[in-house]
Amino acid sequence: MSAGAWTALAAWLAVLVGVAALVYAWRQYQRAREQTAELMQPNVAMFMEPSATDWHLVEFVVKNFGRTAAYGVRFEFVNPPTVGKYETAYEDRYVEVTPLNLPAEIPYLAPSQEWRIVWDSALDRKELGDTIASRFHGAVIYYDEPKDNGKRRQSRTQFRSTAVLDWTTLHPVDRLELLTAHDLARQEKQKLELLRNLLTYYHYAASESREDVLRAEINRVRTAADVLRERYRAEYHHAPVDDPINHPTDGPINGPVNDNVAFDEAHTTVINGRHRRDFG
Repeated sequence: MSAGAWTALAAWLAVLVGVAALVYAWRQYQRAREQTAELMQPNVAMFMEPSATDWHLVEFVVKNFGRTAAYGVRFEFVNPPTVGKYETAYEDRYVEVTPLNLPAEIPYLAPSQEWRIVWDSALDRKELGDTIASRFHGAVIYYDEPKDNGKRRQSRTQFRSTAVLDWTTLHPVDRLELLTAHDLARQEKQKLELLRNLLTYYHYAASESREDVLRAEINRVRTAADVLRERYRAEYHHAPVDDPINHPTDGPINGPVNDNVAFDEAHTTVINGRHRRDFG
């Protein structure tokens, strides 16, 4: 081959290498663009988790883990989540099961924003047993653009994230509650706050000089102490409850006041109109 032929061959090889490099660079650009778009799109998920305040309460949570906002978030369930209507329980402890009150649509979820609602109590759900479902298949549907944004409808991308909400995957209901140093410090802080409020109340009440007002305050404190004492006896010693509010004691107003009343600590949580106690 002559020198000109070698030169032409080298030129063609350079052109082919250049075309291959352009094709490779274009594909890398498209892949990077797709990855960037995937990272920048909304990512909404729904799940269930125990409440931060009461361990037996389970919350239904919808959160946007993406970097952009999600619009028109809707739920789609094969069998919708259910909850018992405990406030309308019958005498035979039969509880009517009803769907969880979820919104038809969540208009907007910003990045890292979440929407949550108290679903049910694990303790109450254990009592219901097999009469209430524990596994729910569903999905959450959302968009990357609002519905009325002045653009064509084709530019609005729809996303769908599936989820399985299963009560059996949570921690068992029967568990031992251990007090940590943080819990003990929080309890001591609450005791100090209670003492401070009592001292403040005594300071303002003792400054009153009218006898009828002082007697009214004394009766109010005595009634509150009687309520707590009767509640303690009913819950710890299974004694009959005599509510001094609804059934006041028919005794002299100037009777002795019992100052040696001890109360054990217990936290009371109201769940759908019912009281539940969890110790710790």
